[in-house]
Parts: sequence; C-alpha cells; structure tokens
Amino acid sequence: MPPGATILAGVNLARLRASPLHRQLPAAARVFLDPLGAVDSLLAASDGGNFLILMRGPFRQAPAGATLFAPGVAGAGSSDWLRAAEIPRRAESPAGNALLERAEPLAAAADIWMVAAGNANLPVSGNGENLTGLLHATAYATLSVRLTDQVALEVVGMCRGPESARHLEETVRAFASLGAAATARQPAVSGLLRRIRVSRDDRAVHVTLAAAPAELEPLFRLF
Repeated sequence: MPPGATILAGVNLARLRASPLHRQLPAAARVFLDPLGAVDSLLAASDGGNFLILMRGPFRQAPAGATLFAPGVAGAGSSDWLRAAEIPRRAESPAGNALLERAEPLAAAADIWMVAAGNANLPVSGNGENLTGLLHATAYATLSVRLTDQVALEVVGMCRGPESARHLEETVRAFASLGAAATARQPAVSGLLRRIRVSRDDRAVHVTLAAAPAELEPLFRLF
C-alpha cells in the first residue's frame, strides 16, 4: 500500500466477466480490461497523480505492460510506486492503514469496490467531476457493487458531523432530481436516476441503486 495513496479500489474480474454487466461496460473500460484475460482480480491505488495496479491470476508471465513480482502476481504503475511495491515493508503509514481497514470488509463482500479519502481527486472528467465535489464534502467515502442477476450499488459518504451529513444528503437528492429532470427525453436514464435512494444515519449518507445490467448502459454514456 503506497503511503500517500488516497484511493484504493478492487475488482473481481472473474466475477465481472461472468456477469451480464460485462457486456454493458463503456468502451474505455473494455479497452483497459479486455487485455487482462488471465487476471482474476486487481487492486489499484492512487494519490491523484501516481498510481499502482496489482494483478493476481494463473499466469507465469506478466501481462503486457506489467512487471512480474512472483508467479501469479504482477504490477504496473508509476515508476516510484512500482519499485516500492517490490520491496516488502514491515509497517504501513497510519493513513495507509486507515484505507486498508476500511477496504477489508468491502473487498470481502463486493465484486467491485472503492474507498477514498475525502480529499482525494477522482480520475474522472466531464459530468463525473461532480462526484469529486461530493467526495470532498466527506471525511471518506466507500463504494461497493455486488453482481448477481442485478447490479446492487451502494455508496456511503462518512461526513465529519451530522450537519455536514445533512447538507450532503440534500445535495445528493438535488443532483439526482435535477439529473432526472434534465434527462427527461432519455427515459431510461431519467428512470434510473429517479430510482436512486438516499438516506442518512448520523454522519453517514447512504446512496443505493439496484438495476438490471442492461439498464445501466445508457447511464455509462454520461461519463
């Protein structure tokens, strides 16, 4: 775990490939994932500039562009972080431990997951930049996706206090409502946005959505 990482994410690629969601992924995601045919799972870390991707699978040679650490384990990323990943460390930084502790229950239960510090900058652009603004209103946030016959998504924003949580809840509700109204001529997208559920529990704001994989394809096109 790089000490400066502010985002940690993982994907169970074996489960993703077996899910109908795989066929609905946007082209940019498929360009990245399709060459990883021998990789079963990956773990990614970033600080908004540097990044590290660790891959595990039944391969004895590194996937293209990656470095083999051991049979079945390879890595790719920024040169300094990649070199550091090859050298075992006895202890992680306090910030690294906090991300890892929050990631463990997500990784155990979800097929796709992410945990991000509230000051992290997400690697998104366009409409996705609104997500970074929402993240900055939290102390940290988590995302988990479970893949069955439906895609069950949950985002939890842990705020610094109940008042900031109330403000975030209202902001998320407003974004969802405005998005649904703005996409009224795209019934598939508008309908999905109206099905988003937002709730608050003290400092935590929960955002959930359950949908069939085919329903998500028009939503992906917005980002």
